[in-house]
Amino acid sequence: MKKKSFLLLISLVLVITLSACGGSKETGTTAEKTRSLRLAHTQSSNHPVHKSMERFAELTKEKTDGTVEIEIIPDGVLGDEREYVESLQKGVLDMAKVSVNSLENFDEVWSIFALPYVFDDMEHGQKFMDSPEMEELYQSAVDTMDILGLTWYDAGGRNYYTKDKPIEKPEDLEGLTMRVQSSKIQIKTAEYLGGSATPVDFGELYTAIQQGVVDGADNGIVAFTENNLGEVAKHFSFTQHVYSPDILLIKDSLFKDLTPEQQDAVKEAAKESTKFHSETWEEERQEAIKKCEDIGVTIHYPDLEPFAEKLKPLRDEYAENERIAKYMDLINEMK
Repeated sequence: MKKKSFLLLISLVLVITLSACGGSKETGTTAEKTRSLRLAHTQSSNHPVHKSMERFAELTKEKTDGTVEIEIIPDGVLGDEREYVESLQKGVLDMAKVSVNSLENFDEVWSIFALPYVFDDMEHGQKFMDSPEMEELYQSAVDTMDILGLTWYDAGGRNYYTKDKPIEKPEDLEGLTMRVQSSKIQIKTAEYLGGSATPVDFGELYTAIQQGVVDGADNGIVAFTENNLGEVAKHFSFTQHVYSPDILLIKDSLFKDLTPEQQDAVKEAAKESTKFHSETWEEERQEAIKKCEDIGVTIHYPDLEPFAEKLKPLRDEYAENERIAKYMDLINEMK
């Protein structure tokens, strides 16, 4: 009787111990940790990229049998994109979606995406993003920042928009103060065109334009529309001076802490969410243009050649850097 009671006690202890270990889940013969990862970004929850990341979260949960869950935190609640990259490096944040231009401040090679008119058009940029060369860049972020790029989302080109004055030729920027990201190249771009530039947090941009702190900024048409910037900036010009996709990032050491099966599932989910995004992006872009026109925003389609010619010295300056020149040559080969 004592032996049975002892065995019952041991069984009870084992049950309690296993119940307390809620951080793991038995899958086959391998115990997988249940991980909840925080993913931050600055766009609204209505933005197509946010919806595509929701799809990524759904696919990740499905493919990992619930052992990896993604919590998405939009609207810049946790700071700006530079802070996201720094938080990833410190391990304070697990994942982030940032504009590819935000990586320029951490590794010079990413300047390739901030340089104006490196890509002939959006299709040229998309071709590069799907190339093996992009996978090489993802790996470079691991080596220099302990950050892994998982995939990309089309966010269109960066285009100038202004409160009052339309931008139809390079000279139209003379004397204007434009909001830019924390990017040396974006600041230089505005200056080469005769304007001045000042970094402003994206969450403060609406008020900055409304109060005349800046005369305008640049971004994609969808981000412009989803953040209601057409209420304060009445001219949008498709200058397409920078191809600026969004990048989905994860802290690499955290990613390596996942099981091989979880890693494969996360990568698959990321790639499938990009395909999902691509299927709806152009429709969203056209809808954004219509929304702008409906609230009184004038859309301009300037000749891009004068802008590209005016900014050629800036491209030439950065082409002197061997690492950047290498990617400029690869991009040119894809034309």
